[in-house]
Amino acid sequence: MKKTTTRRMLGVLGLCCMNALAGQPAFAANDSGRVDQPANLSPARQLITVEQAKTIALQQVKGRVVHVELETEDGVPVYEVIVINEQNQPYEVEIDAVTGKVRKVEREDV
Repeated sequence: MKKTTTRRMLGVLGLCCMNALAGQPAFAANDSGRVDQPANLSPARQLITVEQAKTIALQQVKGRVVHVELETEDGVPVYEVIVINEQNQPYEVEIDAVTGKVRKVEREDV
């Protein structure tokens, strides 16, 4: 009896986890540098490309881009771009992935 209850609970827990993950939009850069759009994103909210995000970040901090990540903050897709400046200091540039506007530039602690 106890074995059946444990299996049932594990099955329900597994289904809950799958439903939670399936409900989240996924973002990933493809080989062309373009970010795949989630199906529920309206045409008016198309995202800028990874290359555009890099260019915008480098206009804020001169140096080289070492990392780009697309995240969602408060329901807004944003690129977090890490740039190493000419003095070898890391900076994070946060860019609105829809408008291309810079939301934040800050030096990263090492």
